Amino acid sequence: MRSFLAALFSLVAIVAAAIAVPAFWVNSNLVDRDGFSSMVSPLADNPKVQEHIADEITVQVAASAPLVPEALIRPLADAYTRSDDFELDFTEAMNQQHDWLFKEATPEDEGQVMSLDLTPMVNRIVDDGIFSGIEVTGPIEVPLSDSAAAGLEAGRYHDLGDQIGYIAFGALVIAVVAAIGALVVARRRGLVLAAVGFGVLLGGVLTWLLGDFAERRALDEVSGAEGSAREVAELIIDEVADSMQRIGLIAAVAGVVLAVVGVVVSAMLERRR
Repeated sequence: MRSFLAALFSLVAIVAAAIAVPAFWVNSNLVDRDGFSSMVSPLADNPKVQEHIADEITVQVAASAPLVPEALIRPLADAYTRSDDFELDFTEAMNQQHDWLFKEATPEDEGQVMSLDLTPMVNRIVDDGIFSGIEVTGPIEVPLSDSAAAGLEAGRYHDLGDQIGYIAFGALVIAVVAAIGALVVARRRGLVLAAVGFGVLLGGVLTWLLGDFAERRALDEVSGAEGSAREVAELIIDEVADSMQRIGLIAAVAGVVLAVVGVVVSAMLERRR
């Protein structure tokens, strides 16, 4: 009976740990607004992001001021994207994208597709003395998809985000309780550590695979966008997927180490007996 309970607790710990690893990463870095912001905000220093945003700003300012040559607008756009103001505006834009997907959709936004709001960025350029007297009307938004069916409609992940939070914390609690239960009843406690390590290893593998799947899915969702907006979205998606897969590899290595330690401890205790 004791061996059966130890095996049952260990199995539960393995499954719960395997679920907890990817669920916690998603909850902390995608569902959580601050976590997402911290992950993607450094992209404001990425030269490719700066170049693509400068391209789009140049197009938008030129549309608002057709008599001003792009050769005059572009240097100002380049200087802006290398400034501290751009870092602040980029971070705010990313927060808006997060809110669009994870907050409950308002009646006016329901069914609408996600857009990259460039209004604050364009206004930074327009407010320059060279463009005094130019008025930019309305929000300047570049759609990131050509259809709401692509999966980027307002509030798309509101309910799912809440569910992931419950799953993450629930799986962690179950894994800890099951591991403690297994340690209490098991005769070979080192093997319990090895079982938990195996669960963490599985969680790392699942996290890596989920990162690969999420990257392909997200790239499909923004494939309908045009020009610079799509390029920036793809860079953000690559960063998120790379971060997820790095964590997956780290978790897998940690799981292997814990499993090896458990096996070694078990073997040492057996020799002493």
